[in-house]
Amino acid sequence: MKAYRPSKTAHGIAAARAGESMRPGGERICHDPYAIHFLGPVYRAIRRIGPLHDYFRRRNDRQLPGMVGAIVARTRFIDDHLQAAIANGIRQLVILGAGYDCRAYRFADLAARKIRVFEVDHPATQRFKMRKIAAIFGNLPAHVVYVPIRFHRQRLADGLFKAGYTEGLRTFFIWEGVSMYLSPEAVDDTLRFMADCSPPGSEIVFDCFPPDVVDGCSPLTEARTLRRYVARVGEPLRFGLAPGAVEAFLQTRGFASVRVVNSADCKALYFNGPDAGRKVSAIFSFVHATVAGRAGDGMVEHAVARHDC
Repeated sequence: MKAYRPSKTAHGIAAARAGESMRPGGERICHDPYAIHFLGPVYRAIRRIGPLHDYFRRRNDRQLPGMVGAIVARTRFIDDHLQAAIANGIRQLVILGAGYDCRAYRFADLAARKIRVFEVDHPATQRFKMRKIAAIFGNLPAHVVYVPIRFHRQRLADGLFKAGYTEGLRTFFIWEGVSMYLSPEAVDDTLRFMADCSPPGSEIVFDCFPPDVVDGCSPLTEARTLRRYVARVGEPLRFGLAPGAVEAFLQTRGFASVRVVNSADCKALYFNGPDAGRKVSAIFSFVHATVAGRAGDGMVEHAVARHDC
């Protein structure tokens, strides 16, 4: 992404959450009442004009079939795990590549239980978000710490420790919509930090694409469309991991109790009743795991299975 410009993909993800949040309570998969605040006047105008909104929705469904379903399922999957982690006594929440994630503000128990939240993101995106959050709430919430980092240029550990991160506290890491934009080396550095700098029992939840999406070989329409779009806006895909390789990949990096959820799993979990006919793209895998101990060495060579189309 451009050094001076907020993330385009963060805007698109917020739009998906905002649209989902406007659905009737019995039909929405997730609810984020703050997402709409990160969208511009053009988006709001389209939402108000029925025929225009229907046109763009049909176009989106044609070009990116099942993507909105996958994005809101990802939000719900992470929300469910975070709620359980709060109940089980986490002391820190780290949101990596936070974008316009609003969990620090949606989950009232975080502030009530004095759980410190570290939002880590690119400085340009984070500045825009901080202005919006201050406008919504009148100030920046005291339990949230904003950590500006350029992932390909700065070490995660340096930024977090400087911001007050405590490695002895059980931590929940959210890594949503980020791994696919990082180099394999940056992915390993991030996982190494989690495994080495948080106690056993800490948790990570993240999503990843298979290598054929990253390489442009996927037969899925939404995969090809997304790959072209993110490259055009300066946020190209760089990292892929086959679903069947996730467990071994994480185990060699200091994680255990690995759970991988695919689109079929999401359909069964969340899309019932009036949502049963909605599509969920197979482009994503969603992963939850716990920290088992120190990560191993020699990681990078296993990170991505590259292949020819």
